[in-house]
Amino acid sequence: MSSLKSHLTLILALTSILFSIFIFRIFSEILYKYKQTIIDNYSIVIVSTNKLTPPDINNLGELKQININSELKKLKQKYKNIDFSNIKLPYFYKLKLNTLPSPRELNNIKEELLNKPFIKKIMTKSSSQTKIYNLLMLLEIISKIFMFLTTILGFLLIIKQLEVWKLLHNERMYIMELFGAPFWFRGAALFKIAFIDALIALILTSILIIITINSFIFEKIITDLGIDFHIDILKEILLLFVISFLISFISSIIVVIGRK
Repeated sequence: MSSLKSHLTLILALTSILFSIFIFRIFSEILYKYKQTIIDNYSIVIVSTNKLTPPDINNLGELKQININSELKKLKQKYKNIDFSNIKLPYFYKLKLNTLPSPRELNNIKEELLNKPFIKKIMTKSSSQTKIYNLLMLLEIISKIFMFLTTILGFLLIIKQLEVWKLLHNERMYIMELFGAPFWFRGAALFKIAFIDALIALILTSILIIITINSFIFEKIITDLGIDFHIDILKEILLLFVISFLISFISSIIVVIGRK
């Protein structure tokens, strides 16, 4: 009974590690694509008395002039008594940034542009952009901490369970050590246990992955975010396969080498 409990503990610990790594990788990819969506849709409006060229903005992003002819026609129709031909209107530009700026970086960009005498006004979405940026950064930090803690605790639990299995084979390992058997031969039983449990953990993780990515909640989140996101399941499972057996193998080596 205790043997079965040890098996289950090791399998569950390894499954937790693998699934947390998968969740972190998927979240990181979703976060990256969502950031790109924000960057693509986010822009700064610049009002200038002179025509601007890319060197005027120090390669901060893509500069595109805004066509105000349609708005000008509306003004002419609304204010027919005003002669707009005698009014020199400023130039309007849309600046699409190369990266998603932090609130401080956005403020620095705004100050840098306003220092130019021909730029009269800068319009940004600072309030909404700041909230989105802070939320994304918070989620990214939380996901990293979660994966780190789950991996460390799971790894320690795996070593602890292998220590239990080592005690069951301690006498046999001691005799082999006296006869000069190499550590990999002495720990063959532990390596076998770790291999089988790693395989079972990988199968359980694969089932959880398939259930997760096909769930209504996951599909709804992707739809609501408005991003083009596809998961290469085979690639993810192969990666977890390598990680699973590396963790099991390294844990077994630590236990066998550390035998007193």
